[in-house]
Amino acid sequence: MLTKIRNQERLNKKDKVDAEIIGNFVKVFEILGSKTRLKILRIIGNEGKCVGFISKKLKLSQPTISYHLKLLWDLDLVKQQKTAQWVRYSLNKEKRSPQAYASNHSPFW
Repeated sequence: MLTKIRNQERLNKKDKVDAEIIGNFVKVFEILGSKTRLKILRIIGNEGKCVGFISKKLKLSQPTISYHLKLLWDLDLVKQQKTAQWVRYSLNKEKRSPQAYASNHSPFW
């Protein structure tokens, strides 16, 4: 009877881990599901850009761009490089796939 209870506990823990990984995937795909965020990733893919440049390129306000960059930064998909009053955002090339994020990071939400 005790072995049966321990096996059930192990299964419950595995289900929780699986649910967490699935939850991570869902969050990544929700964030990447935005056309605006995908456009931002494309713009900063080759070299770092500041919010003002991205804002003009996409014809969106700077607070809107900052909001989208914050979501991407929270997923560790974007890096920040501060120089004086300027902050340049660039693609974090170490995090190229949602699978890398979902399997290697605990959720931030």
